Amino acid sequence: MEAIISEFLALHNFQRAWEKVAEKRGCAGIDRETIDDFARNQALNIYELRNTVANGSYEPLPCRQVVIPKRNGNLRELKIPTVRDRIVQQALLNVFYPVLESKFSSASFAYRPNLSYLNAVEKIADFRDEGYIWVFDADIVKFFDNIEHSRLLQQIRLHLDHPGILCLIKSWVSVGVQTDAGLIFSQKGIPQGAVISPILANIYLHEFDEMITASNLQLVRYADDFVVLARTHAEILTAQTEIINLLAGMGLEIHPEKTRITNFEHGFCFLGHGFIDNAIFPIDTNRTKFTNNSLPQPQSKQRKKKRLRAN
Repeated sequence: MEAIISEFLALHNFQRAWEKVAEKRGCAGIDRETIDDFARNQALNIYELRNTVANGSYEPLPCRQVVIPKRNGNLRELKIPTVRDRIVQQALLNVFYPVLESKFSSASFAYRPNLSYLNAVEKIADFRDEGYIWVFDADIVKFFDNIEHSRLLQQIRLHLDHPGILCLIKSWVSVGVQTDAGLIFSQKGIPQGAVISPILANIYLHEFDEMITASNLQLVRYADDFVVLARTHAEILTAQTEIINLLAGMGLEIHPEKTRITNFEHGFCFLGHGFIDNAIFPIDTNRTKFTNNSLPQPQSKQRKKKRLRAN
C-alpha cells in the first residue's frame, strides 16, 4: 500500500496524468480554467497541485452541469470536474487501475484495456453456440445517479484500504454539482464526466458480476447494460427474479420498459447490434424498429466474426 501511495504522489505521475487529461481536450469546470489556461504554466501548476494533495490541503470544486441532447430526443446530463480535479483523479487512476484490473470479472467489458463493445457482442455469440439460448436483456435505471456512496466506499475498501484515498474518492463523489438552480448535493450518484467514474462503476457492480458468473448462468455486461443467458426458459425466469432482488439490494432498479426475457429465435438488441438466430448485425436502435420481419437472414458464425472486425 505504501508503494502505491508513493507512486500516486510522485511528480512524474502527476505529469503523466496531466498529459492524459490534456490529450482529451475536455471543457472547463466551474472555475472556467481551460486546458490551455493550465498549460501556460504547467510545470508550476503540476508541482503546486501535487503538493496540495500530498500535504492534505487539496479540496475539489463542485462539478459543472452540462446538458447535451441525445439522438432520441432525450437529454443527457454530464457533471464536469475542473481540469485540476481531473488531473488528480487521473493520477490516482494511473496507479489504482492496475491493482483492480486483474480482479475484475471476464463478464465486464466496459472501460477496460484492450476490450470493446465488439468483444462483448462476440462473447454473446460464443455463449449462444454453447447452448445458452434464453436471454434476460436488462437496463438499469439511471445507474450512475443511483450509486450509493456508502456502499461504493465499502466496496473500494475491499481493494484499497487507505484512509487518505478513501477520503479523496468520497470528496469527488459527494462534492456536488453546480446547476442553473444552484449547488446540489446528493447522498448517491457519481458524476458522468469525471475521470474516476468508470472504474467506480465497475467496482460497484463487481459483486454483481461475481455472483451471476458463479451460478449456472452467463453474463455479459457493458457498464450498466447487460444480458444474462441461460439454457432453459425455467432458468431464465428464476434468474429474472433473483437479479432484480440482487440489484435492489445495491440500491438499483431494472428499467421495466427496457427489460425483457427473449431468446435468439425471437431476437433482441444489445450494444447497437441485433441478434436473431445465428445472425448478428449493426442496428441503429434510435431509428430502426426491431421486428423479425425486417431482419436479414442468419449468417454463419465465421462470416459474422469477419463482419464484426470489419466494423
